[in-house]
Amino acid sequence: MLDLWNVLLSGSAITAAAGAVAELTLDPQLKYWVLLPISAVMILTGILRQQDSTLIAPGVKGQPRVKLTEAQYMMKAQILLGNGSNINDESFNQRKEYLAKTLASGKYVARPKTENGKEAANPFNDPGTADAMMSMAKGNMASFIPQTIIMWWVNHFFAGFVLMKLPFPLTLRFKEMLQSGVMTADLDVRWVSAISWYFISVLGLNPVFNLLTSENTDNQLSMMQTQTPQGSEMMSQPAQVESQMKSLANDITIAQHECCFDNVETRVLNMYK
Repeated sequence: MLDLWNVLLSGSAITAAAGAVAELTLDPQLKYWVLLPISAVMILTGILRQQDSTLIAPGVKGQPRVKLTEAQYMMKAQILLGNGSNINDESFNQRKEYLAKTLASGKYVARPKTENGKEAANPFNDPGTADAMMSMAKGNMASFIPQTIIMWWVNHFFAGFVLMKLPFPLTLRFKEMLQSGVMTADLDVRWVSAISWYFISVLGLNPVFNLLTSENTDNQLSMMQTQTPQGSEMMSQPAQVESQMKSLANDITIAQHECCFDNVETRVLNMYK
């Protein structure tokens, strides 16, 4: 009877030990020899990648004169419709007559020409499109190659390292994401491996790069300015632009003018009565 009781006690002790969560004690040197090197390499690589993207980005190309003239005449019509009340009737009527006649005639529509003097049939023949595609390919390569090298470096030298424990609880669904490379079923979810720290750094260091390199926003704006005219040239065909001009000419023709300076003295006196 006593032997049976001892067996039951030993079995319960084994079950309690098996159900307990494994607790680790990390070497403090891991922060200096694993965590900080990975973080420093990721930050420096991100800064160098942004500088490389600045160097390989294509320069801002000037627009043809006919395209600028086309855009400016359409802008003049929109400004006249929006701010026409700031000028007197004579000035408004002069601008109205001139812009309505000019836009309706389609005189300043930018029509792309080929060597034979005919309109270009395929907008993708524009060399600017090829330059934009080449620039995009260079940017993808400049981002893909360093990440591949760093991932190989982390996986080769720091595979199996556990670096830190997160101070907040998580569900088991985060185990695969935070403990990549550590095949331990009973390890707490809050422990983070070296490879998982690399992936977290890849996804979460963009705000740090934006703080360290203030030129990031300017580079994105310059790339958008470089690519937007090319896309607009392909999407806005001369027939579409001509129809937009005729629509603006119709709006100007039927626009009713009311000057803000009419009876201004009476209105001011009524305000201070």
